[in-house]
Amino acid sequence: MKNTKMPEAPKLSELSFDELTKEEKKRSAAHISFCVIMGMLVGVVIYITIKKGFTAFTPLPLAFMPLYLIILSSWRNARKEIKSRNAK
Repeated sequence: MKNTKMPEAPKLSELSFDELTKEEKKRSAAHISFCVIMGMLVGVVIYITIKKGFTAFTPLPLAFMPLYLIILSSWRNARKEIKSRNAK
């Protein structure tokens, strides 16, 4: 099997201001979408737990927390870069 690498995302400091704002909007949309999905997941898990008790689905929201933290961190880094450029 061929060793294929995923293309790396450009560093935020290397992007122009317009590219950076577009990147921040993409990351913001990803964050909001993930929050909506996680909210629905938590609701379903609570419903299932009430109806059937503790099941294999109960800890699922906790399993996705590291992914949420990565998405949140990515979005915050883009916002920090924009703020640092506006301050200059």
